[in-house]
Amino acid sequence: MEINSNLSTTGVNAGIPASRPAPAQQMPSDRLSLTNASALEDSLQNLPASRPDVVQRATSLIADSSYPSSSVLGSVAQHLALNLSSENW
Repeated sequence: MEINSNLSTTGVNAGIPASRPAPAQQMPSDRLSLTNASALEDSLQNLPASRPDVVQRATSLIADSSYPSSSVLGSVAQHLALNLSSENW
């Protein structure tokens, strides 16, 4: 058995680079940015009060006596009946 007496003065982990500490988490800012809020408000102001294409489609569906179909109505009724509980009253 051979013992090497040339011990390094840098310690056991001399060849392993030191790990970097995790970056500090930034705290949320106490400042309010209104840039996005004012752009959103401007977009909302430019929207029409209603969408004529959607109103037209709804009007035609209401006038259609076969809408919704009896199978759709049956599915909705079955779902409601299965999920009905006295807690909802």
